[in-house]
Amino acid sequence: MGNSLCRPNLGENCVGAYAYNGCADCPLMNQLFCCGTPRWSTNHCDGKSFSDPKWAPGTQLRNGFDDLLNGPEMASALEEAPRACWGYKTVTNMAPHLNQGWCRETNEKVLGPQGYECRAHHWVTYGSKGERQEHMVIAVSKK
Repeated sequence: MGNSLCRPNLGENCVGAYAYNGCADCPLMNQLFCCGTPRWSTNHCDGKSFSDPKWAPGTQLRNGFDDLLNGPEMASALEEAPRACWGYKTVTNMAPHLNQGWCRETNEKVLGPQGYECRAHHWVTYGSKGERQEHMVIAVSKK
């Protein structure tokens, strides 16, 4: 029987989380298997809708963070993360890489002064036939 558990507990101070969609790099696969979901989304099983009014859609904080998530620095960070065998991207390598670079810089420059911090979390589940299913979120928490 498969493990269908969604995201783990992201901590009591977590105000929201963006789920990573690995299919976003391949438009055809994304349309066929992921319904055209963007690379980062809160309205996904792994994501968490923001509970803090400062993070409501359209607020300066939310718009600024969304721009960073979808910006060239994040794209570079994901591309530069160490790869597994045969050049395969894996959240097991990407999440720690993001925490050491992109998240640390974003916390220092943007979120920290506002009383928040972000961190990448990853986990692996297995489907009913034993297929590996990788999950990663960028969780935003109050400091």
